[in-house]
Amino acid sequence: MLQRSNLHAYQTELIAKAKNCPNLGLFLPPGLGKTTTTLTIIAEQFQGKTLIIAPKRVAETVWHTETKKWSHLKDLRVSKIMGTANQRLSACTSEADIYLINLENVAWLTEQPQMSKFKNLVIDESSRFKDPSTKRFKALKKNLKNFQRRIILTGTPTPQGMADLWSQVGILDQGTRLETSLTRFRDIYLQPDQMNRHTRVVYSWKLKDGAKDAITNKIEDICFSLKAEDYLQLPPLTNLYHEIEVETPIRKQYDQLRKDMVANIGTEQITAPTAAALANKLLQFTSGAVYTEEGEASEVHSAKLEYLESIMEESSSPTLVFYHYKSSLERLQLQFPEAVLLDDDNIEAWRRGEIRMLLAHPQSGGIGLNLQCNVGETAQTVWFDLPWSSENYIQANARIYRQGQEKPVIIHHLMVTNSIDNHVVKVLEGKLNTQDALMEALK
Repeated sequence: MLQRSNLHAYQTELIAKAKNCPNLGLFLPPGLGKTTTTLTIIAEQFQGKTLIIAPKRVAETVWHTETKKWSHLKDLRVSKIMGTANQRLSACTSEADIYLINLENVAWLTEQPQMSKFKNLVIDESSRFKDPSTKRFKALKKNLKNFQRRIILTGTPTPQGMADLWSQVGILDQGTRLETSLTRFRDIYLQPDQMNRHTRVVYSWKLKDGAKDAITNKIEDICFSLKAEDYLQLPPLTNLYHEIEVETPIRKQYDQLRKDMVANIGTEQITAPTAAALANKLLQFTSGAVYTEEGEASEVHSAKLEYLESIMEESSSPTLVFYHYKSSLERLQLQFPEAVLLDDDNIEAWRRGEIRMLLAHPQSGGIGLNLQCNVGETAQTVWFDLPWSSENYIQANARIYRQGQEKPVIIHHLMVTNSIDNHVVKVLEGKLNTQDALMEALK
């Protein structure tokens, strides 16, 4: 069992900062030990019962498991407010120090009389609260004044820009630093980016000159960030971008769909009535199968499957493959019968090198899991379907490339040449915002 003395120096520094900062934002990349740091603060500094809000898988496994690894945390009692309504009510009334709940049940909890028992609040992956219009944010906001201590945790605080900080920092200080209303925040720090010239409806916002520094200065006393490379000895990381050619008839179908928003694929006519729908259809197309109006997947090519096959032939290293579409999962399982779908029961087998190919969706396998694998010469990740969300992308890559990974990591990106895939990669690299990339891809 690990001892408190095994904590890194930066962790003990953050724990010390918390003594003088009752409301704290820890913006630490995955792998720097946010969970252990926070649990130590809870064990040593918090008084009263603590509510931890986290994504479902994280709430189910990560926090309770971490308490069992450390001698100074082993006596913390944990109750999980999950399952059926009766099970959640039972967990609420049980005696514990920490109460874990998943995001989907936050609004339900705020309506229960037991909500008043919680004196401290921790939000794991606070970027899930970046949208102040969501039901869970509105429900939680009404109860913020009841918490004596508040901590927010995330490795991606600004997945869509600095404006994402308004609601997250507001959870800590109830608007003291970045204004009490989103309208006031926008008036001071933002200006319209994409806007309808006739109706004056603003579709997206961008920072005013100097706003980034102004926001940073406002929150630097309660929000702290670190870079993993400054504190951890991580192995080499290599990003590879594979341009994949498709046959001429397939290319013509793709171009027809892009230009006309309609294409004949097999016996089906595929239509995309809006720009957003078209972008999604084009991503389906580059992955190899497009959904029809009836919800059936119609295969258009196998270029990415064939390229992945060559990657697997060239290396014997265990490979983690991220997919987005259900059709991609089905086609991957058909092409690679030995592939295993990620679940809580096979993580250790993966880490021991017993699984040659592990399939995962970035939203289910992208947060809170430790998937380091030091069995082969390298650890490989392959993005079969490319995501628009840089937050999901960063979090998913950090499942392997994190503390405890010793072998070099290679991240493969499968891209159909001159397609929407190229524009998604620019978003993931931070070279374009999603709106601009979408418009470029549809030209």
